[in-house]
Amino acid sequence: MPMVKHAGFSIHMPSNITRQPAILIILLSLPFILWGVCGIGPTFDDYTTLQSPWYIQISDPGYFFPDAVRRPFDFLLGCIVGWWPALFPVLNHLFIIIGHTLSALLIFAICKQLNFSSIATNIASIFFFFSPAILGATLACDGFNQTYAQFWGLLSLWCYLKGKRKLWIACIIMAALSKENGLAWAVVSPVVAYGFGLSIRRDALRHLGIGLLIAVAYFIIYLTITYTGIIPVEYDEQYMDSSFTDHLKDFAQLMLYTWVPVDFMSLVYPPTRNWLLVASTLLLSLPFLLLLAGQWRQFRTLPFLSLVVAFFILASPHLVTLVSIMHNYAALSMAAIIVGFIISNTASYRVKLLFISFALFLAAALFTDVRHYYAARQSGLTGQRLAMQAISAAPQPPRHAFCINIDNEDEPRYSNFCVRPVDAFAWGLAVKHYSHYTWKTTISEAILSQYNERQVTAIADSALSHGTDVVWVVGHNADSLTIITKQPTIHE
Repeated sequence: MPMVKHAGFSIHMPSNITRQPAILIILLSLPFILWGVCGIGPTFDDYTTLQSPWYIQISDPGYFFPDAVRRPFDFLLGCIVGWWPALFPVLNHLFIIIGHTLSALLIFAICKQLNFSSIATNIASIFFFFSPAILGATLACDGFNQTYAQFWGLLSLWCYLKGKRKLWIACIIMAALSKENGLAWAVVSPVVAYGFGLSIRRDALRHLGIGLLIAVAYFIIYLTITYTGIIPVEYDEQYMDSSFTDHLKDFAQLMLYTWVPVDFMSLVYPPTRNWLLVASTLLLSLPFLLLLAGQWRQFRTLPFLSLVVAFFILASPHLVTLVSIMHNYAALSMAAIIVGFIISNTASYRVKLLFISFALFLAAALFTDVRHYYAARQSGLTGQRLAMQAISAAPQPPRHAFCINIDNEDEPRYSNFCVRPVDAFAWGLAVKHYSHYTWKTTISEAILSQYNERQVTAIADSALSHGTDVVWVVGHNADSLTIITKQPTIHE
């Protein structure tokens, strides 16, 4: 039986588990994942991100210039799908899944570089690849930046562990240009390397200083440009106006989504709430989580503590601002490496128990993944269905359209998985998308509370009398769009 040595530990691993099936599982599942995910249509603000055709379609290039400087890779993808709209959102999904797959393979390589056991390396990679915490980033059309901030960050860690310092710095810069939270990787690598005894304190502190200098230089340049008005940037207040209670909720969400593959849709989305599914997925995941928690003695070691510090460094940009469902992805890679470390340095577990418990955990994760995928696909289909009704009812593309959105404040939505019809229709932008951006229609909009729905007729008449060719009214019905034209007939 081969011996695996690691950071002062040594354990004997039976030869029949020294195989490495994670890569095979990932690659075999990849065609099915691509086939499924590429069929998810855009909804809500998928249409208005820098990674969509929308920015290129608008007439003022200066409007998107600030974001183009801040996230050049998003801008490049937006240019591609803007010039060839037929590629949207399939190309976005393709790049996102490829980036996620590459990150999983990098976790495999990093675990091997840290001398984790074969079984630990495989489980860590599979844990990351199929975790429900990936869904907010990988099922959305706009998860490109989050995915590649992770990829370049992991590549920077791998380069650092391999002693490739120049490539380490280059990858940090690429991570930051993918998304601002990628800068957190500038200090992760020295922390992890020192924790695992792969760097002496002097070198770790020196490289930590280099990483901090990179981060400071980035923000000085960025803030100088924005605050001097060279490139004006509008800030989203929801990222800065969180209360202490909001931060506690964000922390709880991050930890729950990262570690427990519960069917969150059955937990947090009232229309699909199902306590039986919540309890079932929780019970399936508990044996593996308890197995990990049972190795608490590992929690006092320097390697483990360095990984925990790295986890919170990666999560910190979101914990101090806002944690959305997509942001759970940011620190997931470090969570996977933590799982690998615990398993690799546990001499007392029984292999059969480990396999069974992780298989149950994986079953819960896969069930949650598929359920969220189906919901996201249905939301996209709602937008497509409403848009096609507007397209098929028009004898020719209208020059001016007016979209009235009936906003039901009591109607829940769940991230990009379960969206309301008004969100799926996306202020009429779904019509432009499903017309393959051949419609040059100018779309105006109004948002009405459900309590003011009686004003629809008056608003529609006013819009039509002022040159609007068609009025689209989208409300609570996911199957029907009300279309009002200058003729007296109302089609539903």
